[in-house]
Amino acid sequence: MSETSVETQVIANLVITNANGHVLFVRYDPENEKWWLPGRDVEPYTHPDDRAAQVLSEMEGLDAGAPVFDHVESFRGRRGWHLAFHYKVEASGTPTGDTPAQWFPTDSLPETAHGGWEKHIVAKLTGS
Repeated sequence: MSETSVETQVIANLVITNANGHVLFVRYDPENEKWWLPGRDVEPYTHPDDRAAQVLSEMEGLDAGAPVFDHVESFRGRRGWHLAFHYKVEASGTPTGDTPAQWFPTDSLPETAHGGWEKHIVAKLTGS
């Protein structure tokens, strides 16, 4: 039996919805027109719950409840193996700060960084 070393990326990913059922997307690279679900890599020895809460706390102008874990997804990505911990969050307000953010209705989601993946996650967590 041979052992294979695989780069593993652990991600805390948030699906943030408001009272209107809209979903919050962010643009981590203002030069790129594609949108992302809010989230970040989980640093070694950090729990994904803590990273999700940290991502949320950095979104100034947003009044949000605590992230609620929904499920984990495991898949091969471009940079190795991905473990994505998905959280649901209910929030209101308009995020301010350095990272552009915008609310979108679930039936009119923007062009995203990973094609249909973000839309699949939104549908799974919102039931839309």
